[in-house]
Amino acid sequence: MKTKNKAMTLTHKEKISLLMDAVLTSLFILLVNFLVFYVIEVYYATHPDWQHELIHIGHSILAGNNEQLWNWSNVFIVTIAALDMFFLYIRLYMHYRHIQQQRIIAELYYIADGHFDHQIPYRFQGDERKIVDSINILVENVIHSMSEELKTKRSKDELISNVSHDIRTPLTSIIGYLGLIENHQFNSTDDLYKYVHIAYFKAKQMKDLADSLFEYTKLTESNRKPSQVRKVEMQSMLDQLSAEYDLLANEHEMKLHTTTNFTHLEIEANPDELARAIGNLLTNALKYGKDGENLYLEGKQINPKELVIKVANDGEKIPEASLDHVFDRFYRVENSRNKSTSGTGLGLAIVNEIVKLHGGYCEVSSNDKLTTFSLHLPIQQENKLIPAQGKH
Repeated sequence: MKTKNKAMTLTHKEKISLLMDAVLTSLFILLVNFLVFYVIEVYYATHPDWQHELIHIGHSILAGNNEQLWNWSNVFIVTIAALDMFFLYIRLYMHYRHIQQQRIIAELYYIADGHFDHQIPYRFQGDERKIVDSINILVENVIHSMSEELKTKRSKDELISNVSHDIRTPLTSIIGYLGLIENHQFNSTDDLYKYVHIAYFKAKQMKDLADSLFEYTKLTESNRKPSQVRKVEMQSMLDQLSAEYDLLANEHEMKLHTTTNFTHLEIEANPDELARAIGNLLTNALKYGKDGENLYLEGKQINPKELVIKVANDGEKIPEASLDHVFDRFYRVENSRNKSTSGTGLGLAIVNEIVKLHGGYCEVSSNDKLTTFSLHLPIQQENKLIPAQGKH
């Protein structure tokens, strides 16, 4: 949160205080001047030889060649007046700085009273500016920390709620079917096998959820960086993934098309995590693009620093309202909930975290022809990528 600083305007009370200080300081200066001139006058009267010598020296310094350019007493008066003005300026300047410091202290008391989102709105110079800038930076950091803490707490609450729901559903089925078996409430061996199979399938769902949750939690640890980063040859990785998912695509009556605009390209990445991210996208496309006929896997180097991996299918499009949330944890597009698909709701969230850890970002677009997920990856880890504004 940035506050536009403005020049500090004195209050009526502060102006009166400054004016009174100016009057009192001026009176004090006049009193000192009177005493100085009185002492000099007395000294002149009692030491006439010193007065004559001083005038002679003053004439020599100021005029030279015995020409009087300025009366020595006038020079003395001007010097005293200049010193008086300088002293008055310094006094008023110190008073003004004191007013600024009192304003800063008042603002600090206001912040300490619980207004932690308040920044000092005034513009200062010198040391006061450094102090105010430091305070405002501290306030920004406090606001950010509080927001992150609140976000983390809300995220934990949502995580607990979602995990509880996703565990309770299969667990209820497992308990129900095992209860039927335990109470011998089945008519034949086929029924028994059916109940065991359903219980096994639901237990496997719970294990997949636990594994995905563990992986997601590990990926979102604070200050985590991709481990075991090394040179990865992307043509080989995409060929391997294509061969692995080609059979799965055939089982879903879809055809996998793989293309690249390179024959050999190495990037710095964790090969296992990167393969997991691309595999999650392919799996997601097979699950939720069932009414489609084609699955596309594309690798494209768009410049010396960036590689884009695209996974697309020509199945049913994702609603516009869902595009901003598909990478959220446990989020599912509404029209996919009624389909006979099972998943943890963490697949795309894991993809997003893996890509972010590698210094890249994810995008998604969907229309009547194609739904496309794009992974933007830096070829070298030091070249972090920033998504363009306004993109999903």
